[in-house]
Amino acid sequence: MIGDTTRGLSGLVAALLVSACGSAPATSDGPERPQPVGQQGDEALPPPGYGTLREDNFTVSLQSGQVQVKVTPLAESVIRLAAPDTYQRLHRLVESRSERIRQLAQRNGLREDPLVMQVSFFTRDVQSAFEPTNLTVLSEGIQYRPIAILPITPDWGREQLKQQEVQRALYLFNPGINLEVAFQVDYRGTISRGWGNIIPTLEAERGRVLSRARR
Repeated sequence: MIGDTTRGLSGLVAALLVSACGSAPATSDGPERPQPVGQQGDEALPPPGYGTLREDNFTVSLQSGQVQVKVTPLAESVIRLAAPDTYQRLHRLVESRSERIRQLAQRNGLREDPLVMQVSFFTRDVQSAFEPTNLTVLSEGIQYRPIAILPITPDWGREQLKQQEVQRALYLFNPGINLEVAFQVDYRGTISRGWGNIIPTLEAERGRVLSRARR
């Protein structure tokens, strides 16, 4: 009798376990996490890790008085053409701030990811002032001002450069700027059309990247 009771209890426990497993919801990794800034449509981008370009190869430079300005688009379509170490550094620079970038974009009325550009100011003079908000981009006849500026270096807010000092920030622009077409960078009336010379370099490297990835 005791044996029958034990077998009955064991069967009941087994049935309850099977029922519990059957009714458990399908496993999930939780709510879908937003993609890092600039990575939507990833399948259309060149694969990372096959590029050879240095950051200067896709950076626009101009000199305004004693201040040198450098502007580097950090779109994945561009930085994936960089050498692996350069790609990882620039990718992390944006990815580590992606939540803040989206907050600033939404606060300024954008419903999609902004175009992120790294902007740096440098001087060899003893001391020079710089004006962060006086930088604009002219693309296909439209002038774009940054919708927000996200400082990288701690003393950005001083708007002053010491000798040999670099101050950097991420500039968020409307994504309407087309990086496949030549644009101009304007800082306080000094204009650079350097991006037009960079486009052929990017196109040639994109072809080489795709060729390497297929091997």
